[in-house]
Amino acid sequence: MKSIRIPYYYVFIAIVIAVAAFISVEIYPFQSTANLLVFIVTIMSLVISFIAFIIAMKTYISIDSVNVISQMEGNVLENENYVASLTSLLKEYNMEDSKQVGAKIFRSLTTRFSKESKTAIEFASNLQYFIDLIVFFPSLFQSSDENKEENVKNMEKILQLIDKRKEALLSISTGNMILIEETVKLIKYVISYQQLIHSKEYNVTSSLLEVRGTMLKNSVTQTVYYNYLGLFYNKKAMYVLRKRLGYENEDFFEIDILKDIHQRIHTLEGEEIELYTMYLIESKKAFQKALESCKEDVMWEGFIKYNDARSTFFLQLIQMDYKGTDWLPLMNEAIIARSRLNILIGDILDQDRKSHLQESFIYQEYLARLVKINLQLAQGEDITDTTQRVKHEAPLYKGLENERHIKTVYTKNFDKIRNYQILIEGYLNRIR
Repeated sequence: MKSIRIPYYYVFIAIVIAVAAFISVEIYPFQSTANLLVFIVTIMSLVISFIAFIIAMKTYISIDSVNVISQMEGNVLENENYVASLTSLLKEYNMEDSKQVGAKIFRSLTTRFSKESKTAIEFASNLQYFIDLIVFFPSLFQSSDENKEENVKNMEKILQLIDKRKEALLSISTGNMILIEETVKLIKYVISYQQLIHSKEYNVTSSLLEVRGTMLKNSVTQTVYYNYLGLFYNKKAMYVLRKRLGYENEDFFEIDILKDIHQRIHTLEGEEIELYTMYLIESKKAFQKALESCKEDVMWEGFIKYNDARSTFFLQLIQMDYKGTDWLPLMNEAIIARSRLNILIGDILDQDRKSHLQESFIYQEYLARLVKINLQLAQGEDITDTTQRVKHEAPLYKGLENERHIKTVYTKNFDKIRNYQILIEGYLNRIR
């Protein structure tokens, strides 16, 4: 049978009243029944007044505690001018080994959400910190990373901690927790998307559409939302194409696959064309909003314009009369932004060795440069630099194999780059 626990202060009050009553009996002369009745009434009045005082104080303190825990005034998630400090995060997580980076990130997040999220303000700040780190997580979910499975498990634990704390706060007050709830939804979707893409699964779920994006106020959170909304629509369009052309897990940016897509894209029919086009148009709309939200943040500019260039390329394949910005200038702008970011990171960190996260941004620049080359090769176009000047003329592309991003063997822990280098070299050998 479960024992009943009586709060210690109730016991203390009872003892004080008993002692006071005993002393009063000893010193107060009871000469008549009327005197005894007056004494009893006085004691009872005192007890009732004291109990009422305790209850009132306890109620006041409880209400005040709830207000302190649940109040959201001035929280960072509502700050429209908030800007993340990428360089300070890179300095904090500057280890060369991906395992060490992951361990420190997950240790920090565990502490924040298990011990440092007692109030809604603290919880909101820690959610924002998580969102600031979101660009780092893909480097921890690489299929070639031997720590991937461990990182996925650690991420699940963090998400469970976030859910647990969110539910605790919602149980106290739901009136001002909507922003927190939408932010948690966004975080869970983005992490799910990042893990899914690195598992080469392309049929993404629509859970991001459950996030009420217009309620998000913080500029960084808005940027993340619209960027991943654009990626969601992009992947839905690519899934339509995959089903029609019979591709499953193939990389659409390999040269031979690009050439095949270019030749067979017009086999899309009726509703397929409508869906494919609609998804890519929605994708571009979302990327435009993300670009407006990022406030010229060079890191996000590199991500968003690269994503927009890819959606534009595939839209132009089906819309011969496309009147928007061509994919090539967008890709050039993405490359320039990524290159500029890497130069700034190198200047700020100023160290001989490169950290794992710094290498992940260098990888992003390599990726954009090689994807651009693949797209131009697949269409038989001249290879141009970022100012659109011709560097290697079609169809033989003399000297292309000596370009630094192709000739220098890529040995870091991002295997897609080396694969592209090999495929480009092989393609050049075939056409000559």
